[in-house]
Amino acid sequence: GEAAYWGEDINGDSLTRLTGQAGVRTSVPMWRSYSGVQSRLFNLDGLAHKVIWKGEFFYADTTRNLDLLPLYDPLDDNSQEHFRRRMIFNTFAGATPAQFDERFYAVRSGMQRYVTAASTEVVEDLMQARVGLNQRWQTRRGRPGQQRILDVIELDTDLILYPKADRDNFGETVGAVNYDFRYHVGDRVTLLSDGYLDAFSNGLRTLSLGGMVSRPGRGNGYLGFTSVEGPISARLLNGTVDYRLSEKWAASGGTTIDLGSTGNTGHALSVTRIGESFLLRVGGFYNSSRDNFSLQFALEPRFLPMGQMRNLAAPMGTQTGLYGM
Repeated sequence: GEAAYWGEDINGDSLTRLTGQAGVRTSVPMWRSYSGVQSRLFNLDGLAHKVIWKGEFFYADTTRNLDLLPLYDPLDDNSQEHFRRRMIFNTFAGATPAQFDERFYAVRSGMQRYVTAASTEVVEDLMQARVGLNQRWQTRRGRPGQQRILDVIELDTDLILYPKADRDNFGETVGAVNYDFRYHVGDRVTLLSDGYLDAFSNGLRTLSLGGMVSRPGRGNGYLGFTSVEGPISARLLNGTVDYRLSEKWAASGGTTIDLGSTGNTGHALSVTRIGESFLLRVGGFYNSSRDNFSLQFALEPRFLPMGQMRNLAAPMGTQTGLYGM
């Protein structure tokens, strides 16, 4: 539950809101092994299928509507907001339909279920049931006597059911259908695909297909295709490359091409200096569709557990902190 107060709503008045929400979540793991599956062509030595069925029911009730509050805690960064405003202005003459409003997308996605949600204002009356299935197919790979167990195929699917569809999902009971698929052909090649579907009229529909090739200690590359339908339509070809030039230097590049009338959309190129404790990146980005150029400077500590640039330094770099800070 939550009791919240704002000194000023969109009408300039003070606002007090009471919210109560509750739910139940469950998961059931299952697995089965097939020791007789053997294939040199597909690099399989036995196969184990592991499944986790996930289910959740959630109900929320609040005393004030979301549209009475501005987003004091924004959901997107500046570049996303700028893109959305241009898209809405060009497509809907400046008025954002509720189907494409980021606030109601966050509500339909169930963001308010978490106390760590990015925006305090995003709370509405809501009832939804979520059904998901996570699957892994695992095998043994490696030299005789040095085999290790790893995932061959990963497939995660998820959808949301809205019992009060007219109120919560623009009249459609099923929504937010999505999947994430990965097929690790070998240690260096992975095929990727993901998709998303909103069932209501002109809802967002995305599909991506691609492949990643990696060379341990040297770099990796990705080439993929993305299709977007809904408020806008786009067919995008994406490519990125990360390459280790030497022990101290790495380079990254990427490009996006719209297969429609827009043509080349954006190009990025950066160079990273790999130090003992820090990574320093200098790069540039050119958006040809807007004739806009930008520069990037980034400094990232190597001792952080996660980071966008850290993977470039990991394969060949020395142990972090070996010689002190």
